[in-house]
Amino acid sequence: AGMDADWIVGMIAKDIKRVLGREGVDCDFGAPEKYNGQEICYHLGYAYAKPFKSARVNSVFITHIDDKIKEIFVVNMKDDFDSFICLSAEDESFLTALGIPDKKVFGITLPVRNDYIRPLSLGIFSSCYKDGRKNEEWIVRFCREHQNSQLVNFVFIGSNWEGFLPNLIKLNCSFEWHNVSRLMPYEYKFQQSKLESLDYYFYLGMDGGAMGTYDAYAYGVKLMVTDNSYHKDLPFIEYSFDNYNEFEKSLRTVINLHEKRLNFFRENNVERYAKTLFSIWQGSFSGNKFTADEKVLNKRRECYLPISLRRILSRVKSFVYRRLL
Repeated sequence: AGMDADWIVGMIAKDIKRVLGREGVDCDFGAPEKYNGQEICYHLGYAYAKPFKSARVNSVFITHIDDKIKEIFVVNMKDDFDSFICLSAEDESFLTALGIPDKKVFGITLPVRNDYIRPLSLGIFSSCYKDGRKNEEWIVRFCREHQNSQLVNFVFIGSNWEGFLPNLIKLNCSFEWHNVSRLMPYEYKFQQSKLESLDYYFYLGMDGGAMGTYDAYAYGVKLMVTDNSYHKDLPFIEYSFDNYNEFEKSLRTVINLHEKRLNFFRENNVERYAKTLFSIWQGSFSGNKFTADEKVLNKRRECYLPISLRRILSRVKSFVYRRLL
């Protein structure tokens, strides 16, 4: 009640039904008036939530407590519901600090809905030379030493990379090669445009710097370049280095951060969310619990919105609805 079925909360309800349905749990969702004796009731609109006496478990979803009226409203519910589900560990600390029994409060990270995470792209805008002046072998060495290099999309913008790229193929590393003829109209501008898709521009040569570094800097691309020549005059460089070991540390840091991003989306999916909820309702939850935190409580209260007539009327409306249900 009081929730738009097409809002994120409505989507969560559909996710729960879909995921638990695959596990053999009979689920349905709808307005309180449609309650039909279900054993577990998850009330997604706390402002209109009223526990059903015939249900074994009455659980309520809590979010967006942003004024004193809502705070009092939620605290007064503490004896009426078996569990209070919120969006994070910090939310859990906040609710327990308000006085809701910690054994009833569970902070579960809001599930992600993304089905695509953009690959990490690192690129160079330069030709390759037989004398190895661009230190491109550092890339091969890194890929041999670090399996998670396969998470990277290497981008080579320039000529003569055909002799180097088979090394990456052997290591199952991904790459793009944009080999543009000088005879193509506006070829330089066209190649510059390829920089827009990069997360980082890299340059490994110690041969006096690369104009591609300026191009990448102009496009707002993060830099991972040698501490060399006019590179030093740039106001800010994310990662600079003088040798392979320093480069290896820089690239390892960047890839590890990307791997954490991938793991976050992998671990916080709707399947995990629905199954965690069900374990709470079944009394078998074994995850971490977070204690009350007065700092969190004070921070939240400092951000409360002022009481307005609209907010008062909204609470009156929910109070009347619950009485009539």
